[in-house]
Amino acid sequence: MNGVWEQISSLFNTDWDKVKDYALSLLLTIIVTYAVVFIVRFTFHQIFKRTDLLSDKKEQTIESVIRNTSHYIAFFIIIIAAIKPFVNIQELLLAGGVIGIVIGFGAQKLIQDILAGGFFLFERQFQKGDFVHINGEVNGGTVEELGFRVVKIRLLNGKLMIVPNGEVRKLENGNVEKRRVFESVIVSFDENPSKIKKILEEVCVELNELQQAFLKKDKVTGGNVEDYQVHGLSSLDVSPLGFRFSIKATVTDEHYLEAVQQAKEILAQKIYDNKLKMPTQNITWEKGTGTVPQDKPEGELS
Repeated sequence: MNGVWEQISSLFNTDWDKVKDYALSLLLTIIVTYAVVFIVRFTFHQIFKRTDLLSDKKEQTIESVIRNTSHYIAFFIIIIAAIKPFVNIQELLLAGGVIGIVIGFGAQKLIQDILAGGFFLFERQFQKGDFVHINGEVNGGTVEELGFRVVKIRLLNGKLMIVPNGEVRKLENGNVEKRRVFESVIVSFDENPSKIKKILEEVCVELNELQQAFLKKDKVTGGNVEDYQVHGLSSLDVSPLGFRFSIKATVTDEHYLEAVQQAKEILAQKIYDNKLKMPTQNITWEKGTGTVPQDKPEGELS
């Protein structure tokens, strides 16, 4: 009972003025810190909004980095303000060598992520809004947020993929100033190549009319960088099932997915309308071998 009474007595003997001063000081630090963060973000946003010094993607990337970085800095400042009355910061810094070694082993991954994020930003490997494939991701997605620790990718299926910067080993960026639609179709060796080329030229004419708004413009001349055109016979030996013909065009980053989908649909419709033979594979089955031929796909449209 005496121990409990002593604890209760010590509680009433607390210097509540100091507690009040500490709480007010911490509250003031929080308010000032987040006010500065808001002012910095607002200032950059207004500068980008009222000027055309940078492209929209670069502006969005810088704003994303500022937003992420300001969170970390604000959190660090508030933590320092919270522990300062109880810890001698100078002694803590003097002991930083030992503490740094201990923390270093546990924070290696974090440091790796931050360094990788720094390289991404300064080398401009990708920006917010770019369509990328990371680490062989088949479908790919759009960069929603780029920070010093993680990158957030919105995949085509709608899922949000969060990848630590240090784990990005392979990066394919489809938005490096020149996004090209390159679609191919494989037809049977029995088809006349001249006929296929003529059909694809008709497809290109139709796509150039439908996708004028999608085609990338030259900044100097104002004309299209590359209209839809027949790339020609892509291969004879690489595709053993038939002739591979391709079409190509350079489109804007934001319209790439829509342009590709529309090109595929028109190609497929032209193949159907003209009753083109798709490639086939002949299999010889010798009686008595005990093997049964497996069904093979008739063709390919990529």
